[in-house]
Amino acid sequence: MAETALPKDSADRGRIVVVAAGFALWKGGRCIAAARWGDVRRIAARPSATLPRIALVTVTLADGAALEMREDAPGFDPFMDVAFRTLPGVLPFLAWHPALVLSDGPAAPVDIYLPAPKKR
Repeated sequence: MAETALPKDSADRGRIVVVAAGFALWKGGRCIAAARWGDVRRIAARPSATLPRIALVTVTLADGAALEMREDAPGFDPFMDVAFRTLPGVLPFLAWHPALVLSDGPAAPVDIYLPAPKKR
């Protein structure tokens, strides 16, 4: 599986740019990854191992690529807002975030979005 990620737990949070058709991850003034909403197959969050109260969110695409972003990156809130409106079944932020980042021990990843199985 290919992975494109913003730096894990680093000072450079990157930036998320959201448009109607999808989103892009930027770092250092360069686009490092882009995706269409229709290619999103999973969105999962886990707490950062080194940054208190910060979630790391991984978006898995149809081609197997995994795009990772920090919730404190500029553009994260618009990303979640548009994902909630565009992808049926995305959990609202308050349904997953508080329990994930406020847990005392290691928390398991939380699926924020998994598409419903297709009916045959």
